[in-house]
Amino acid sequence: MIRLGLLVLALLAVIAVTMIAVGPDGDSTATVTPTEEPRPTAQDPETRKLIEQIKTSIAPNDDTQPEEAAPAVVQAESQTPQRVDRFPGPPLRPSPEHEGKEGQQDRAEDLRSTASGPILYVTGSRVNFRAGPTTSDRVIGALGEGAPVEALGPTDGSWIRIRDAEGREGYMSGQFLSPAE
Repeated sequence: MIRLGLLVLALLAVIAVTMIAVGPDGDSTATVTPTEEPRPTAQDPETRKLIEQIKTSIAPNDDTQPEEAAPAVVQAESQTPQRVDRFPGPPLRPSPEHEGKEGQQDRAEDLRSTASGPILYVTGSRVNFRAGPTTSDRVIGALGEGAPVEALGPTDGSWIRIRDAEGREGYMSGQFLSPAE
């Protein structure tokens, strides 16, 4: 591996030396020789006279008008086409864990305003509530964390009779309910 690296470096060195010797045009006579005639400098009287003539011919006179007015500047906003989504895709939908929560806030407010018993809040992430006070009873629904429910009976037992924001009644284990929001 080291030998290969040294070989590549040697090859690059040979190419670099060859390019320097040959020159950029591929001609081996790339050396510059000075001209035999001296170049005129700005100190020569003839050169000064020529420079003055050029300056006066280039400089505009006060009585001359420009032939054409400069074109107006075009703003970038008028040149940029309006962006159009070619593939907008389907409409957005809530993800499954948030599905059905659009009206949950309104239903929770309705429950708080119409409740005759204390309001309790679900503490588990997703807790079933059932038709009866045992785990062998039928599941009526499931409520997410923070969902408000109305207690329809005593709140000190292991199972509490509740009504959810949708008006469904059932029983939920007391360990998943708290009076703190």
